[in-house]
Amino acid sequence: VTSFGFDSNSVRANSALLPIAYYIHRLGAPSNFDSGSEYSEDREAIRRWLTRSVLKASGIWGSGLDTLLTALRDVFRSASDRRFPATAIATTMAQRGRNLDFTEEEIDDLADMEISDRRTFAMLSLLFPFVNIRDHNFHIDHVFPKSLFTSPRLRTAGVGEEEIDSFIECVNRIGNLQLIDGAINNEKRAKLPAAWMRERFPDDDKRGKYQEHYLLGEVPEDLKGFLQFYNARRERLRDRVAKLLS
Repeated sequence: VTSFGFDSNSVRANSALLPIAYYIHRLGAPSNFDSGSEYSEDREAIRRWLTRSVLKASGIWGSGLDTLLTALRDVFRSASDRRFPATAIATTMAQRGRNLDFTEEEIDDLADMEISDRRTFAMLSLLFPFVNIRDHNFHIDHVFPKSLFTSPRLRTAGVGEEEIDSFIECVNRIGNLQLIDGAINNEKRAKLPAAWMRERFPDDDKRGKYQEHYLLGEVPEDLKGFLQFYNARRERLRDRVAKLLS
């Protein structure tokens, strides 16, 4: 699980690890399970199942665990092949009121998640699977630097008084967050994103691909355009999440 980028902070319930441990035990605990190419499909199935479990806001790993875990153990024992039975597990969980499907309201909640939420890493890893998270050399980055979002700095940047609270409210939400390599984030620092991208990617095509990967859309040159940028990107991220969790 650590090879997926998760840690004790982002996995809220240790009980979620028990089905994974039991499955690997059933395989004979191969020493190369976290790296061997023959287990790549299994690892991806486990990562997706765990991510969905973590993203569920409530009820999955709460009370009544003995009954649930016993049922999941039976699923592993009756599986016809040596693959992680993610679909069968999800069906068994749903039958016991632990549904891993997401309603429209839940997806909206995910799209408005704040950086302090323990589900944030799971959400970003789902949105941006191309980021190398295996060695934990990644950062959760603010597209528009948080340090610029103080009332005095926003006023100086020309933001209207009536919008300041909304700017500060949105800066820490998913619509302004991304998962990037730690070295790149250290280079980026507190630079405005449009200026930094031109510096980092002088080539128009490479810059365009970066913006496409992160669903950035049109990035304004200054802080005044932040809310329009945020609202448009929030909708794009929400649409991607809805498709990935459908």
